Amino acid sequence: MIQMNKQKRLRLGLSGCGSFSVVDASAVKKSQMTQLIACFDVAPENRRRCSEKFGCDQEQSYEDLVKRDDIDGVLLVSPNAVHREQAMLAAQHGKHVFVEKPIANTIDDGKRMIESCQKAGVVLMVGHYLRRNAGIRKVKELIEGGAIGKPVMVEANASSRQGFELTPNQFRWYGNDSGCPGGALLTIGIHYVDVFNYLLGPIKSVFATFNKLYIPAEVEDVATTVCQFESGILGYLGSSFASPRTHRMSIYGTEANLLWTILVRDLSFDEAHEVMVKKIPPAQLILFEKGKESREIPLTTVDPYVEEIEEFARCCQTGEKPETDGEGGLINLAFIRAAIESSRIEKPVKIDIRRKLSGS
Repeated sequence: MIQMNKQKRLRLGLSGCGSFSVVDASAVKKSQMTQLIACFDVAPENRRRCSEKFGCDQEQSYEDLVKRDDIDGVLLVSPNAVHREQAMLAAQHGKHVFVEKPIANTIDDGKRMIESCQKAGVVLMVGHYLRRNAGIRKVKELIEGGAIGKPVMVEANASSRQGFELTPNQFRWYGNDSGCPGGALLTIGIHYVDVFNYLLGPIKSVFATFNKLYIPAEVEDVATTVCQFESGILGYLGSSFASPRTHRMSIYGTEANLLWTILVRDLSFDEAHEVMVKKIPPAQLILFEKGKESREIPLTTVDPYVEEIEEFARCCQTGEKPETDGEGGLINLAFIRAAIESSRIEKPVKIDIRRKLSGS
């Protein structure tokens, strides 16, 4: 494992200076454990804006970025289809890798990223921030403490009107593997795939339907998925690119139910990220106990983006395994790929994680 000097900040290079990059770059700036050294984007105006906003160097190519001796790792906030190439090149140059979800567009690409980072002895961490929300952490605590009895079912919805903002020069416009297969489900629904796995364990099978209703982009704008966990618990996940911004989850148990919501404003894609940098949207958690009045569970406010960046720094320093590592990111991607296949054949699809991970 390549480690950095424990007395120094983790020095980072940023690849991809589009809208969401402001969230990760701001988290790096807020932390006392990290420092943004340089950035790269294929669009010169994007990398120039990032350089001016965060006071870092800008590079003319990704290769120049990873060849720098003064960075320890990279943040990949680049289009999904280039995650594999960029992660492997970073690993070859001894750089740790933090990649925003999804790990990649395809299972094969995800596997190769994991193998390359393992071979190079560098950390590979996938940015699945939602499980770090204080409300989700509290839900986990309540479930494990028996507050809802035995979990029976989970429902969630992750939607936004982002689809109406898409243009042909953006990778999310396209629904193939070079763009954004799965549309809203891969872009925002995957956050809840990760939360489902985190809260309730492995998912066995998925039955999904995708449709294209209203947005001009080529990608589908609505997806519904029903899943079965290995434990027998059932789940539903809906995701849309054509509805006001929504983040909501309900968990049903034999003794009580939980309703968790992020109280988000319906802002544009770029505006939402600028607001997140200034203030983490508040969350609400309500417990509905059998035979009792519902009550709101108090929640602390945490910055999940700073938390995951600092965990990445610690793992690079100590060699520890990240909570959301490459294998976990691949498991979440396997759900999306199974949903895409299910919609195509109009039948449930099993998620054989062992086969997906081993390549057998």
